[in-house]
Formats: sequence, C-alpha cells, structure tokens
Amino acid sequence: MTGAPLAANGEPGPVAGAVGAAAGAGAVADGGAGATGPSAAASAAPGAAGPRQLTAAALPLLAALLAAILASAALSRFLPLPPGDPLAGTLTLLPVLLAAFYGIHRLGVRQGGRRLSRAGTAGELAALGLLLAAALARPALALDHASELLAAGMLLVLAHRLARQMPALRPLLGSRLGPRPSALFFWLPLCVYIAILPWSAAHRQPDGDEPYNLLLTHSLAFDGDTDLANNYAAGDWRHFMDRPIAPQPGDPSGPRGEVYSRHNALLPLVLVPAYRLFGKTGAQATMALLTAALAWLTLRLGRHYTAGRPGESLVAYALVAFAPPLLFYSYQIWVEVPAALLAMAALDGILALAPADPRSSRWRAWLAIGLPVLLLPLLKIRFILIAAPLAALAAWRTGRQPGHRRPALALAAVLLTLVVAILLYNQHLYSNPLKIHSLQEIDPYRHTLLDYLGGSLGLFYDCAFGLFGFAPIWLLLLPALALLLARRAPLPAHLAFLSLPYLLAVTPRGEWYGGWSPPFRYALIALPLLGLALAPLLAGRRRPGARALIGGLGAATLALAILWVVVPGWTYNLADGRTYVLDHLASRLGADLARFFPSVARPRAATWIWTPLSLALVIGAWWLPGRRRRQARRPGGIAEAALAGIAVALAAAAVLPIAAARAPTRVIELEDQQVIKLGGHLYPDRWVIERTRYRGGWVLRVGDQVRAPVVAGGRRVRLTLAAELIRNQPVPFAVDIAAGERLLAVWTPVRERAWEELSLGPFDWPPGAPLVLTGRGPHPPGALNGAVLDRIELTWE
Repeated sequence: MTGAPLAANGEPGPVAGAVGAAAGAGAVADGGAGATGPSAAASAAPGAAGPRQLTAAALPLLAALLAAILASAALSRFLPLPPGDPLAGTLTLLPVLLAAFYGIHRLGVRQGGRRLSRAGTAGELAALGLLLAAALARPALALDHASELLAAGMLLVLAHRLARQMPALRPLLGSRLGPRPSALFFWLPLCVYIAILPWSAAHRQPDGDEPYNLLLTHSLAFDGDTDLANNYAAGDWRHFMDRPIAPQPGDPSGPRGEVYSRHNALLPLVLVPAYRLFGKTGAQATMALLTAALAWLTLRLGRHYTAGRPGESLVAYALVAFAPPLLFYSYQIWVEVPAALLAMAALDGILALAPADPRSSRWRAWLAIGLPVLLLPLLKIRFILIAAPLAALAAWRTGRQPGHRRPALALAAVLLTLVVAILLYNQHLYSNPLKIHSLQEIDPYRHTLLDYLGGSLGLFYDCAFGLFGFAPIWLLLLPALALLLARRAPLPAHLAFLSLPYLLAVTPRGEWYGGWSPPFRYALIALPLLGLALAPLLAGRRRPGARALIGGLGAATLALAILWVVVPGWTYNLADGRTYVLDHLASRLGADLARFFPSVARPRAATWIWTPLSLALVIGAWWLPGRRRRQARRPGGIAEAALAGIAVALAAAAVLPIAAARAPTRVIELEDQQVIKLGGHLYPDRWVIERTRYRGGWVLRVGDQVRAPVVAGGRRVRLTLAAELIRNQPVPFAVDIAAGERLLAVWTPVRERAWEELSLGPFDWPPGAPLVLTGRGPHPPGALNGAVLDRIELTWE
C-alpha cells in the first residue's frame, strides 16, 4: 500500500483510489520547493515554519496524542466486543492511529507540505465510521467472513490516506534530495506498520525462525543467558504462541545438557527491552521501528543515485515501504530487516565519504561505516558475505584518497579478526564453527547450475515465494534495470557487487524460498536498491504504455496486498510448491489454475515461459510509442491509459478461470486441490527439510482412490505415469486406471522403492470424464501396500 498516480499538477488523479499505494509510479509531480533538503524546502514554501514554530505546533499535537492514548486505554476496557474478537485490537488502536495521521499531516504542512482536502478527509472519516458501526453490529448481522471484509475496508481507507498523504509531503524533499529527509518519512511507515500489527499478529502465530528468536529473547530477558534447555522444559513458548516447539535440527548443545540456538543473540538483545515490558507485542513493535528506519534510510540513500529526481525517489521509497514484501516483515521477527538496515547504513556512509574531510570528521565517518559492517556477522554469520563486499567497496572507493587508507585497512583487519573470533568461539562452545546443519550446506560443488538458475528465478518469479508473484508492480524492475545498464549507471554495479556473493551462497540451497518465511527473504537485503532502481525509469511515466503498466500492475498489487494482510497466513506458502490462494481457487473451481503460474519448487512449462514473456511484454509496453502523444500528455489522456491498464488486469483475472476450465489438461499433479482424494496422503511431508530435493507425489494404498478432472484436448490420449512401489506385505498390488467408469489399464508395479515410468495408450477419451486411479490388492493385517504417484502427463492426438 503506497502512493497513487497523480495528475500533472501533483494532485491525486482519477485512478488514485483504484491503484492506491501499490502503484505509486506517477504519484509525485516533479515540482516542489526550490531549495535542497527538507529544511530548505520548508523555508522556501508558503507557510513554512522554523524550529521554534514547529516545537510550538508539536505541543497541541502531543496533547492530542496523549488524549488518544487515554481513549484507546478506555476502549480496551469498555469496547462492547466479545473476548478474542479479531477486530478488537485494531479498533482499540484506532484513536491513536487517527491522532498520529493527523499529526503527520499538520507537521507536514508546517514544514512546507501541501494541505489535504477537507472533502477527502471527511470522506475517509465517514467511511471509517460506517466500518466501525458495522464492526460493532457483526454479532447481530451474522455474516460470513464479516471480520475479513471489514478489515479489507479499513485497509482501503488506509491506502486512500496514503495516496493523498504521499504527494502532500513531496515539497519537503525540495528540488534535490538532501542527507536528512524529514522524520515524517519515518513516522508515516511506522504508523502503517502499527496499524496492521494487531490484526496480522492475531491471525498468524510466529513461524519459521521467529519462535526461536523469541525464545532466545525470552531467555535473555528473564534468565540472562542463552541456554534454552530450561525454557523448552518449562514451555516458555506459551508466552508468544499456542503450539509447542522443540530445538531445531542442528542446534548446538553443551556438555551438561545445555541447549543453544543456532541463531545469534544480537537481534534478541535488541528486542529484550520492549519484550520485557510488553512481551511479544513489544518485540513486534521494535521490528516495526527497524522496518520504518529502513524505509527512511532508503529515501536518504537516494541522494547518491537519484538526487536530482526527488519526486521519483519518493515513489521508490513508497514502493519499498508500503508494498509487499517489506510490509509483511514489518512486524515479524526475522534478521533480514536489521541486516538490510545495517547494510544500507554502511553503504550510505561509504558513498558519502569525501577526500577533504578533516581528520576528526573522517574518523567519525568511518565509525558510521565500520559499526554496521562489524555488526552484520554478529547478526548472522552468513552476513559476512555482505560485510566483506562492503569493506572492499569502501577500500576501493577511497584507495586514492589521502587519509582514508589507514581507516580502510583498519576496518578490514578488525572484520577479519571478528570473523575468526566468531568461528573459534562457536567451535569452542558448540563444536560447530558456523552453527549450521552441516558443511555440505555451503559446498558449491554440491549444487548444479540448474540449482543456481532455479533459486535465482524463484526469488523473483515463483508464484509461491517470488517477488513478482506477491507484488506485480515490481515487474517494472525489468525495464528499470535495462535503462540503468544502458546508461552505465553505478547502481546496478553496486547492487551486484554487494549482493552476488551472498546470493550465490543461498540461492542454490534446498530452502532458497526462505524456509517457512514470507517471500523474497534471502534477497530482502537488496530491496532498497531495487526500489531506487525504479526512480530513473519513472521519469518516463507519462508514456501511454507506462501509464497502462502502472495502472494494471498497481491495481493487482493493491488487491494482493490487501489480501495478504487480511489473511496473513497465506504469505507462508507450502514447501511443496503449492500456494494457499491457488489451492483455494482450484478447490472452488475444480480446475487446475496453478499451471499458468511459474513455480521453481514444482517446475512446469509456465516456469520457463514467464521469464522471456515478461521481459518482452513489460519492456516493450513501457516504451510503447503512442500515436497521439500530445493527447496522452494531458491529464485526461494519462487517466485513460492508466484505466486501460486496470481494465486489462481485471480482464486477465476474469479470463484465468475460464482458461483453466477450457484449456486441455496436459499434466496432472495428484497433490493439487482440484484432484478429489478418497484416501492416501502427501509424500514427503509438506514441511520436510529441503523439500525440493524430493520427487514426491501422492501415496495411494489398497482401497484408496483419486479422481482428477480432465479437459480433453483431442479424441485420443496417451498417458505417462511415474510411480514408486511401497511394499509392506508380500502380496500383489495394482492400480486401476480409468476414464470415469471405463477401465483403461491396470498397472502392476514390480520394482520396490524404485521409480518406474509407465506409458499407456492411446485410448479413446470420453468428453468430460475424470481420470480415476484406484489402489487394489489383498488386505492382510498390518500396513498395506501402495505406491507414490508423482505426475501424469497426457499427450492428446
């Protein structure tokens, strides 16, 4: 949820409400105050205020905030909702959020920003009032999914507010980006993250590494140590989740029964103060603070790459701050957000180094670089692959500058010493220098080129774990990076230099998708630079093709962002490559919708088609020449192009179910939800470690049956079936293969625990008949025989 397309004068355009915050790419006009930095912009703008005036203006705002806090405290006690109501936390926090957004607007105006229209604000308050009344009346209405619909409505109001507030803050950036953006660019994302926190935290328990980071935080806060043996025994996980947890595979242990976590203690140490006071909510609020700081730092970093384009930089900031995936991580306990914050702080310091700095300023600048670089491996040992390139970049940029060689060498020496000390400490205490499962995890010879290619494509294209699948607006990176490479801009080189060593180590792993995390986890550290890469491209946002892309991709991103926030569990997709959303649609439609979306965990034709197709479509559409360029430049022409993009996005969403129901079936994955199962189970387990290494499938035992819908692509068909026999009894086992009620063939596997590929046909196929597979054999006491059925390929004639 970020900005929205504007008309040429910088005010919200006709498509602002539809595209909302996720699109943003036309959100800010290039105009603004003619000075540099927020303070200069404020002094040049009408109604600007000095520091004393700002302090005086802040006092009534603080009083209003205090009153809102008291109102929220009263609501927490007297709100007429039953215990455990999913909207209770959001409604309780509402007075504080309203006061915070009001304060941001008033302070923005004091600093030179634009005023928001009273009609728009009145409309938002009226919509919020109606939603509040409906929330209180839910027990009487008894509507299905009423809480989810009301949460979505509140998110739309929030998106609308952001669509108005972002361009209103544009004058604070002046004509060029300065080194200190206004603090309002920190407070605004923080308010958004706090706004979604009660709902999201109530609908999704900690998962993946989160519970272990929280348990380590609990031990540090109340025991003062990192030994978790007593915490597991006492069930301290009850303080932040409902289900029990056990030590992770590969967790170090001590000689006296100590149990340690393979996660470092730096992030838990940061969380300890808030956790000690407010428990899990305090830790999540601390993560929101760190995420808001990362968003602010993204805008600050823009001064090195896009200083002359503050409007476009603001859009890039908004996209990073309010669109997926950073929105998901804003309240979750993962190390990637702190790592990105440290890495971008160090990069900002490196790019700001000046050869003429006096000695005292020089050492302060190097301290600002060295501290985050040294903290990275303390946060997670694998982040040495980020810290080392940062130190190398600092040394390379200052190699010819007198006075900077000694600090650069000192940083390299301290970093090397620190890494050696960490390895020796881990070896001494845990007998595991890297605190990982095994050294094979980082062995590059263990992986093939296909592993690297699959992991790299999956980070971006995978429908369950990729950046583009969760926020289609990020597809604009394709023309943006092409433009930067054509201009030989430094940003792609910096991005590759800093992230490639790290990504080469993590992308080929069996858990490249992040291991029970939201999407794009391993590459999240590069997200600020990816956002800033969009700024030069957005200079041409008034092209008809560009507006259509922004409208269509932005509308899709806004809809998906609301969906992910309302149902936060759907961001944690299945390790077997399936997704909750596509599974839900497949079960409702009875058709294979997933085949049109790329998956690297489950490679299919769409996996390899989408990459070249998206490159051609997005790059080609952005620079699509217009026949009537003058008309397209008018506000009406701009709006028409954006609305055309939204119409295309809506048409694509409507066509997909029709295509799924009519396109011929060529591959059947028996695990999918449109396949009706009468017995059997998934193999291997959904969350088995390194799930992508297994061929997998559905286990069919004696008496079990699966019925897969088939859309005929011809009159005759050949079937290719891959399966593996599971023999538990010395009796025969067979699989009947039928088209509806018509038996086609009987397969009797012979080789035990070995994959066989069976080719059958061609057969005449009755129109509309499902493919039916039934396990058949004797029923002796004990475990029954069966087979793992992988996939079935259908070749039509």
